[in-house]
Amino acid sequence: MINRKEIQKISLQYRTLSSQMLKMNSQEEIYCIQQYFAFITKTELIMHYINECNKKVYDFEQIFSDKGWRDVLILPAKQEDLISYGYQLLQYILDGPKNLIALCMGYTGSNKFSDNIEAFMRKSIEPFVVAIRTYIELEFIDCEDVIENTKNKMVTIFMSYCQKDADVADCLENSMASCIYNKAKISRDIRDVEYHESFKRFMQSIEKHDYVITIISDNYLKSRNCMFEMLEVVKDSDFSKKLLFIVLQNEDVKYYKNTPAESIGADVYSAMGQAKYSKYWSSVDRALENEIQEIGNPMHAILQIKEKQIVQKILIDLPEFLEFIRDNKGISLSAHIDRGFADMISFMHL
Repeated sequence: MINRKEIQKISLQYRTLSSQMLKMNSQEEIYCIQQYFAFITKTELIMHYINECNKKVYDFEQIFSDKGWRDVLILPAKQEDLISYGYQLLQYILDGPKNLIALCMGYTGSNKFSDNIEAFMRKSIEPFVVAIRTYIELEFIDCEDVIENTKNKMVTIFMSYCQKDADVADCLENSMASCIYNKAKISRDIRDVEYHESFKRFMQSIEKHDYVITIISDNYLKSRNCMFEMLEVVKDSDFSKKLLFIVLQNEDVKYYKNTPAESIGADVYSAMGQAKYSKYWSSVDRALENEIQEIGNPMHAILQIKEKQIVQKILIDLPEFLEFIRDNKGISLSAHIDRGFADMISFMHL
């Protein structure tokens, strides 16, 4: 019988692969579907459920043949049928060479292939992905293993920050040490990533942590790595409940060993301040577009094109992220220290 730890591992792998698949927006990324499909077919827990639901056969050759240019696939309302439909749809997409763009066109008013592929994945594939994820989570809840005693469990905390604000991260960790001693452990890239180990793999470990403390600064909001990492995390509404924000103010400059040349405060509490960051990323997007135009041949500008895609995703999600910060009332580092981190400790139930 499968135990809780094994289900947790399946859940983590499933979330990683499904998230990667749902973000795809080009034919070249069809390997994401292949990886996801290979995982669910070789995972007995998932395939047992799919086989239980897979009682109806769908003729997708005919379904796509009958589909009008602006029509979208009509998904079944019943849960079991949705599972069967989604699984067979993925089989159809991967069964022999198919032009993914041809299947997806007409899903938005946009003429861009990438927009239509993203819309197709969201409207036709994501419901299946969510249904399987829900099943895995319910299996975890129903698992008969005895839930370990959490009273003496060490809480794990992931610290997300811009490297330019490492002094603040040091100060935060040192200041919290006495408050969380023998109760929690903080993970940081400088300490927990070995030489030649993948930073990307370390970032993916966020899901394994109980909480995430994010140091929001002007540097952070202008960092490509920080923004991409955090914007991916907050898309998960459940995981966002584990996030704690420290919003740096200019007065927090006193915690730096060397005074930064530029302002450190995150200007997120006014419309003009938020617009500043949208303008910044728009300028980055324009600069990349100019580079691509100057290179000319897209085959020689692959890195710039991929980077531009990341920046455009940041631009799309940035306004919602800034509102999230403002609504969750981040507190300055000075205020946290003055209060002895009482707000954080209470939030994490330490």
